[in-house]
Amino acid sequence: MKMLLRSAGVFIAAALAAGCTPEDSGTEVKGKITNAAGETVALIHYPPAEPDTVGAATVDESGNFSFKVPSGRLNFYTLGIGEDVPPIFMAFDSTSKTVEITADYNTLSNIYEVSGSKDSEEVRDFFVRGTMYEQRLDSAMRALQEAATAGDQQTRVALGNYYNNTRKEYRAYLTDHIENNPGSVANYSIIQRLDATQDLDLYKKVRDGLEDRLAGYFFFDALADRVAEAEKRLERENFLAPGTKAPDIVLPDPDGEMRALSDLKGNYVLIDFWASWCKPCRMENPNVVKMYKKYSKDNFEIFGVSLDRDRGKWLKAIEEDGLTWPHVSDLKFWNSAAAQLYNVQSIPFTVMIDPEGKVIATKLRSRALEKKMEEIFGY
Repeated sequence: MKMLLRSAGVFIAAALAAGCTPEDSGTEVKGKITNAAGETVALIHYPPAEPDTVGAATVDESGNFSFKVPSGRLNFYTLGIGEDVPPIFMAFDSTSKTVEITADYNTLSNIYEVSGSKDSEEVRDFFVRGTMYEQRLDSAMRALQEAATAGDQQTRVALGNYYNNTRKEYRAYLTDHIENNPGSVANYSIIQRLDATQDLDLYKKVRDGLEDRLAGYFFFDALADRVAEAEKRLERENFLAPGTKAPDIVLPDPDGEMRALSDLKGNYVLIDFWASWCKPCRMENPNVVKMYKKYSKDNFEIFGVSLDRDRGKWLKAIEEDGLTWPHVSDLKFWNSAAAQLYNVQSIPFTVMIDPEGKVIATKLRSRALEKKMEEIFGY
């Protein structure tokens, strides 16, 4: 079955418990698969470790098979058939006493019927629609590549419009399903087609909608972790968004006295993360000096935050480059408290804030810095 387990296929969810209780005699999994006589049908559970076969049977001469498995909470399983076709993925819980599959072995990868389990039916319906859209998109992309190779611009434009419209239609189907059926197990597969950062609200809706049924299972935990990672990434990206309050920085100046960014409140301030050892920073310094000389009379200040670790080299660079504005550093290199506070990943890195301490823009260098200064001060 190892080849089968690696195959691409349709996702279905199945709910099985560790054992049957007197009140729960289990779930019968049965069906008729034509052209499959002699093949093995196996229901396979995917725990965090190795796949586990929980039930199996051999398809008879008439295409029939049947076996019973323990049933309980919702879980993810596949129904594998033979060695050369993708598995069917199913979903049922203890409310499903009989789950039945009807299919043809030769078309099993995308055509089958399932009954007795609402969850399985929803997942099957999604994959029928999803496969249709994805086949259309694949065909259109191949045709686009052929048209591009042939230099057929008219066909390229027509196919491009078709491809984009199909993508929009597919996305609308995916998002509508989640919005209208937040507790559907099919959403676990649907959400994989969407981006966790761009569609974070939909990811949250799927997580919340499935929590009661799937919480505690490793695949639900993986979904919850993905949501948490996307939230953190979005938080980092929005951390210094225009209009947000810039965190205060309090570090020693060259004389060892504590200086605070908030001391400069009432001025437009360019927070300049740099270091004596950073060549791009040193190359940018003449432009920063130019801006300071031009606008310092107009309530403009610079707050230099160095990622140096050698005090002597830091002070020498300040003198050599003519950096006459306030400077601070804890001399901790990339472990600088201010660099970590501002999530500085590379230098030079700048943050422009207004007199109230709110962010105007970030990553201003060279001409971009000049243009922003002209925009702020009008000359």
